[in-house]
Amino acid sequence: MKSKQAGPSESQGSLEAVAANSAEPNLEDPRIVLSLLEADQVVAAKRQTHFGPRKFSFGVRLLLWGLRIYVVLMMVIVLISVFRALQPPH
Repeated sequence: MKSKQAGPSESQGSLEAVAANSAEPNLEDPRIVLSLLEADQVVAAKRQTHFGPRKFSFGVRLLLWGLRIYVVLMMVIVLISVFRALQPPH
């Protein structure tokens, strides 16, 4: 059997490609990018990715307010039940 070995020009080309890749950091990896930035650059980058308040449609806002009111009413009902359970029988 004949083994496949790269010729001198092929192996040199692949070594140069590997060396070129190892000299340049992979900028697709966020950990590497963050490690290359200075502290103030990291803070500025994090401020840019901060998400502000969302604009919800009327239906979604109505649903969220309904859920808030439901939670408050359920908390009141639970507190009344606990208070009645702690009262001594008459």
